[in-house]
Amino acid sequence: MSSSSPARTSPARTPRALALAAAALLGGGVLTACGTDGDAGAGDDGPTVVASTTVYADIAEQVAGGNASVESVISDPAADPHSYEASPADAAAVAGADLVVYNGAGYDAFVDMALDNAGDVPVVRGVDEFERVTGASVDGHDHAEEDHADGDHHADGDHSHEAAENEHVWFSLPTAAAVAERVAEELAAIDSGNAEQYRDNARAFADALTPLEARLDEIHDRGHFPYAQTERVGAHLFEAAHLTDLTPRGFLASVEDDTDPSAADLAAMLDLLAERRVAFLAFNTQTETSVTARVRDAAEDADLAVVDLTETLPEGADYIGWMTGIVDGVSGALADATPVGDGGH
Repeated sequence: MSSSSPARTSPARTPRALALAAAALLGGGVLTACGTDGDAGAGDDGPTVVASTTVYADIAEQVAGGNASVESVISDPAADPHSYEASPADAAAVAGADLVVYNGAGYDAFVDMALDNAGDVPVVRGVDEFERVTGASVDGHDHAEEDHADGDHHADGDHSHEAAENEHVWFSLPTAAAVAERVAEELAAIDSGNAEQYRDNARAFADALTPLEARLDEIHDRGHFPYAQTERVGAHLFEAAHLTDLTPRGFLASVEDDTDPSAADLAAMLDLLAERRVAFLAFNTQTETSVTARVRDAAEDADLAVVDLTETLPEGADYIGWMTGIVDGVSGALADATPVGDGGH
């Protein structure tokens, strides 16, 4: 379902009420309101937005202000959206929403399944907006297509195509701004009386991202810096700064496939860190395993900076503050670092 689906008008709120009533009977309370106290002003007369994760809920909330209520299906900061199983209450809430905001490309597939059984619900998908602003499509990551041949333990430095295939598109700041813009247009179609406020809020959100994009440009202009990662979560952010990923491909593939890396791949990763051939380690705290914990220990033993990443908002954080913290971490790690070659860019 594309983000340009026609918005429903007020008569469609009767099915929404029925869906939410069903959700209550099926154990509602799974969804958590993401908005501030301003949501109370929306009441039953304002649009209801349902997002897959707190990341998309926060972006939508920045656009909605107090004129719409915004709820996130996944509210637990430790939950992994890849493996989340929606409840009947979640599905009913998605089906009954005035607007659904989610990632797509199989990342939050529970939303697609709920929409399959729903009517014509307007949606905004992060991957659609990524394609709109970058021209690159995201079909989801397919490890089966990668070359995991023995001995292929070192990155070749040219992995820009991997970022384009990466479904974690909310780490692309231009994409986040585009999502906000599209949410504003969808809400404007539903609630025309507040159309200009939605659009103003989206522009303000995009303006708040501009300093972060400028900081990434500054890193890029200094040269290409090498890093390692336990999972390709922040690839789009790092690609914007033209950082060079030296993580062994086999190590990444095994982690993302939920299998243990080969002894050779693990040794290559540990050597990379011990020899300080990278400026920092990007660490996904939401999918920590005994293997990735060992990798983190190796980075800390080598006195390398560790930049923590998550796939949903940390408790109490908003999108802008969250991204600012990550960019701060990268900038700090690179403050005294020496750039390497152009990394194939």
